[in-house]
Amino acid sequence: MVPHIRHMLCSMRIGTTFASAMAPRVMSSLFYSRLGAVTSSHQGLRQPPSVALSLIHVRDFQSRRFSRNVEFFTESDVPIPKNTMEIASKLSKHERPLTLLFCWLMARERHIKKYAQLYTNLGFDVLKIRISPFDLLRPTKGSQVAADQVLQFLHANPSHSPVLVHGLSVGGYVSMELMVKIHNDMKKHGHLLNRFVGQIWDSGVDIDGIPDGVPRAITNNQSLQRNIKKYLLWYMKVQYNTATIHYQRASAKMHENFLGVPALFFFSENDPVSTPEMNAKVYKKWEARNFPVYVKCWKDSTHVSHYLKHRKEYEGEVVAFLEHIGIVEPTRQRASSV
Repeated sequence: MVPHIRHMLCSMRIGTTFASAMAPRVMSSLFYSRLGAVTSSHQGLRQPPSVALSLIHVRDFQSRRFSRNVEFFTESDVPIPKNTMEIASKLSKHERPLTLLFCWLMARERHIKKYAQLYTNLGFDVLKIRISPFDLLRPTKGSQVAADQVLQFLHANPSHSPVLVHGLSVGGYVSMELMVKIHNDMKKHGHLLNRFVGQIWDSGVDIDGIPDGVPRAITNNQSLQRNIKKYLLWYMKVQYNTATIHYQRASAKMHENFLGVPALFFFSENDPVSTPEMNAKVYKKWEARNFPVYVKCWKDSTHVSHYLKHRKEYEGEVVAFLEHIGIVEPTRQRASSV
């Protein structure tokens, strides 16, 4: 058994929590019932999964790639059907929680799988969405195509519910392209919003951070980074109607909290790409509208590497957040059943 999972098991047996107390930064209109059901002002009553989820052991998982942008992971032993996106009903007769994992640029597969396994260990299925730098620069032929594929998957799998969004760096932008598409055709896609229960943002980058963030994702060579930044500043000005306007629309959806569900933010004081100020511009707007916001800021950590550098603490914060929104059974209840 992996050491950090063994430690979690010990914690559960003695009834301690995974993370230190995570008090919401604001009081909200959402309330949590004794059973973990969540009620919000615009999305009605949501019930947690019928099967209690817990980090009992590390589970193997299988995957199915739909395209170069989208891949599905599950810990289920049932073979994933081929040549179709209709998966959830084949894996189980019951609802299955799903995490939409929006990855950062140039993310390595072995790193992505660590995040995927965090959720498959909890009994979630995971849909990984990853774009290339070219997809970012050509939204209509890249990032928006990936967003369309996510929509297709959600429509094809109505029993994948509840849904959690976990976005890292530029993945936040891609997820908001999805929200723009939902907003543009609420008659067709609006009902999907009822399945979303939470959102986690790790090292989020707003439109102003693209010229700094993309070069760092592509190369460690500082001279090349400066040249790429100059090119991006020029590109975003010249290609306003084909690129920048789409970044702005997606950014607007993030700032208004289009999803309207509780959020957890991860960032650090020394990250030059996703600064505390950049994150605060977003979540303070949400606080002002009484959305529940949770924040974890490390003094010393690296962009999109918080999980790798602070693994135990990161997992604890994620699980505590999932407990707060009613997706995961509270730790003390899990401990009594171990």
